[in-house]
Order: sequence, then C-alpha cells, then structure tokens
Amino acid sequence: MTKFHLRRFRAISLVLLGAMMLVTFAPKNTYAAASLQGNDFQSQSFSKTVDYYDYVRQYAAANNINYTAIQSQHAYIYTTYINVGGFQLFYAGLLNATHNNMNVTIPIQTVFEHFKTPQGKDAITASSFLSLVAFTENGTSTIFPNSPDRSDTVFASFSLGYPLSAFGTHPVPTYVANSQIIPLTSTDSSHWTWGLNYTSLNAIWWRMYPDPLLPLWDASTPRAFAQYSQLSFNYALAIDPSAKTATLTTSYTVGRMTDLYLLTTTPRVLHLNSTGTYDLSGVSRGSQTIYQYLSQNGYELSIVQSHMAVLANSTTSDKTDTGTSVDNNNETDVTHTGVNTVASDNEKVFRTTFGVKSSYQLYNYASGNQANYNVTTRTANRPAWGGNHVYDVQNVFMGFLPVFVYHVDPALFQAARAGMASFRVASYLYNLQPR
Repeated sequence: MTKFHLRRFRAISLVLLGAMMLVTFAPKNTYAAASLQGNDFQSQSFSKTVDYYDYVRQYAAANNINYTAIQSQHAYIYTTYINVGGFQLFYAGLLNATHNNMNVTIPIQTVFEHFKTPQGKDAITASSFLSLVAFTENGTSTIFPNSPDRSDTVFASFSLGYPLSAFGTHPVPTYVANSQIIPLTSTDSSHWTWGLNYTSLNAIWWRMYPDPLLPLWDASTPRAFAQYSQLSFNYALAIDPSAKTATLTTSYTVGRMTDLYLLTTTPRVLHLNSTGTYDLSGVSRGSQTIYQYLSQNGYELSIVQSHMAVLANSTTSDKTDTGTSVDNNNETDVTHTGVNTVASDNEKVFRTTFGVKSSYQLYNYASGNQANYNVTTRTANRPAWGGNHVYDVQNVFMGFLPVFVYHVDPALFQAARAGMASFRVASYLYNLQPR
C-alpha cells in the first residue's frame, strides 16, 4: 500500500476569523442528490452530494438544447465548501456515474480555491487528480527514468463504460467500486478535514501516447481490466491568520492490484490474481500470479495531477525553488523541491511542495518482502497529457468551475473560464510515482 503526500500553500489576505463550533457532516448511505443554491456559498461550510447531470440538463433546457440523450444519465458528486476569512475552497469528488447505460466509477477529484493575495489580487486555483497510469519503460530509449514519457508504453487507468465484447458470454466484472465519503469535519474554524475512499476500484487500461506533437489514445481496444483494493484521497486544510496562509495537505493511499484481465491475449482473455493465471471459465492456464506478471514485465504505477491558477488583471508564471521554469511545457524533475506560482510583479501566489515524504516502504507481493522506494516527481508536457483526448471526461468535470466562480467572484468568471477551459491550458501537470 502506497501513500503519497502533497502540500500546497497560498499567501492570502485574511479578514477577522469568527469562532466556530465543531462541525461534522455524516456521509450519505444513498446517493439522493441535493442541489446547490446560490446562498449556499454565503455559508461558512457545507457538504452535499449532487448530480452533475442535473446542471447539464438545466443548462440545456435554458438554452433550447436537446438533452434527450442524457435524460437518464447521472454523475453523483461529493462536494464540500469552506468559507473562512475571505478564503473559499470548493471540492468535488466523483462517487459514481452512468455512461453508455453502464455504471462506472472514475476517481476524479478537483479542488477549487478563491482568495486575495496580500497585495489584493483576486486569485482562482484548481488542482485536479486525472488518473492512475501504468507504464513500462522501453530500456535505454526512455527519456525520464522511473517516470512515464512518450518513449514508454503507457496505459491510462480508469473506466469509461466500454462494452467489453472480449468477455463474450462470460460475466463482465462490475465497474462500480465502493465509494465511502470521509465527512467534512472541523476542530475550529481554521482546521478542516474530509476525503473520499474507493475500495475494489475497477479500471480499464487504455493505451495512450503522450507525444506533444501527436497526443493519441487507442479508444477502440481496451488492453486490460484491473482491480485495485483501495484508492483514498484525504484532505487537510489549515488556515493560519497570523501568517496569512492557507495550507492544503493531500494524501493518497494506493492499495495493491488484486486482479488483472488481459483483454488482447489470444485465443482467450486471461485473468491473473494472487494464485495464478486462469481463463474466464476458471480453468487454470498457468501458475504465474498477477504480482509475478507485473514484476517480470517491469510495470510501474504513476499518478497524474494538474494545477491551474488565474489572477485578475495579471499573468502568472511557475518556477521551481532553484528558478527553473515549468511553464512552456517544460518537463522538469521536481522530486525534492516545490513549484512556486508568482504574479507578473513577482508576488508569490501559490506553492506546491513535493518533498513532504521522499521515500516509502512498500510490500512486494511477488517476493513477500518489504522494501524502501524513493519517489520521482516531474512536471509533464501539457499538450501530451492534458491535451490527450483520453482525459476528455476529466475535462468535462471542470464544468463545476463556473458554479463556484460565479458565486464567489463573478468578476473573475470570464478570466477563469478561459484560463481553466481544459487541462491543456493548465499552469502545469505533474507525474508522481514511487521508484
């Protein structure tokens, strides 16, 4: 099991903080969708499960757009909102959705923030989890060791409701993971925690080609179907009135892969688990376990994230602590450093640090031993990754941005819509993985 930690700091202008009692929101046992109202964003906090397609249908109806095709579609999203001292945070995490008449679970997560810098600039940021990525390196031709790049064999790992004809008449593994809401809680008005935990997460491996000149993915042939025991997102927000900062610490827990269906093997689909290799009828086809297969073929796992920032009446730039630019699609190793977002007048607006935890002790299920692994983190080329159509679903998820921006800072609406239209125009993207 792997845990990743990220820490993000914002320099913010804080007004007087009011006292607050302990607030706890109980998770919903069923996804009965609530609705977001304009006055919700005037409150100090809220936590709701909403249906994203309700807003799509409302928009379509208001603009005379036919929405028959999505009449029965649903995308249940866990949302939380914190509004303290002039700082607002809005979180959206997908619980599950319907797609092509199938139920799917895609662990999409985005955190939107609005604040004023110490010099009074209005700022909007969005930080998103795009997907898990499985990859193998192609020997000496790899460009970035221990990190997925265009020379490697790369698979984006999430479900899109593809009709898996390779399974024939055999039962297809369920797409729907178990999603457990981690309630929004606060010990005082300055310290908040919440999150989302997925268990038995099933995901298709889609072959993608992160080439900035020709970003492609093979949408016609899913290569594998994997099940992960756990994928958890835990968030902790700490606001420091004296230092005028807000710090969001994000922790990811990635569990082990328990099952892998190889969909392009002939003459049959092969199913690997902890006991061996089988066909879909359960007949043994070999003793190789899933862990032996992954180890012998050199598979590694990575997390793909993005960060966007927009200021009113100012541009931004992003540099490492040593001054190396990560703008203009630069691919830079940021493992033991951070990325600072500054305004055109060099006022520091935002910082992401990747050095919170530089090594992890992981259990190797192939050998039965534990070992220490370091972490590799690098910024990624935006057109190659954010501009790849494999992430179109994640781009659609950014549709919650207008709801948030319109209610917390209408004057920033147009700038935010242009500056956060898709991950292709993100300030930077980055890959994070143990090595």
